[in-house]
Amino acid sequence: MASAAALSVLLQEGIGDTIRISLTPEPGQSRTAEVVVAQELLQTTGQRAFTPMVTACPGCGRTTSTFFQELAKTVQEHVRAKMPEWRISHPGAENLSLAVMGCVVNGPGESRQADIGISLPGTGEAPSAPVFIDGEKKVTLKGENIAAEFVALIDDYVETRYARKAG
Repeated sequence: MASAAALSVLLQEGIGDTIRISLTPEPGQSRTAEVVVAQELLQTTGQRAFTPMVTACPGCGRTTSTFFQELAKTVQEHVRAKMPEWRISHPGAENLSLAVMGCVVNGPGESRQADIGISLPGTGEAPSAPVFIDGEKKVTLKGENIAAEFVALIDDYVETRYARKAG
């Protein structure tokens, strides 16, 4: 990580105009992860936006399952898949910030900081997931369709906030 930190400092200082990230790919997988990591580095340093950023809970003893990890992956894959379309029809959507948090201890605060955030139930917490949009609690999702409903809220938000204006 020290080299990534040094690289990000150089980029922030305006030194260099090319970036190359080398990763060992998983067996039988493509090398596209290198491009994703390079894009994420440029995006987190504020150099350029490629796709909505997803802040996800790292997990702790308060989380009851891997659902928050699965949801974060689903959300990240969804927004990456939608970006080619959104880039044309919804300019600016790459600047969207999303949060997927694993419990109600830190989750609501992190979720409020994002354009759209969800705070999933942790150990011993009520089985409900408040969703924050633009810093305000808008809805609480419950049941088996939390992932699909949250992705639908993201799509609705992009449609409303970033739709290309006629004329």
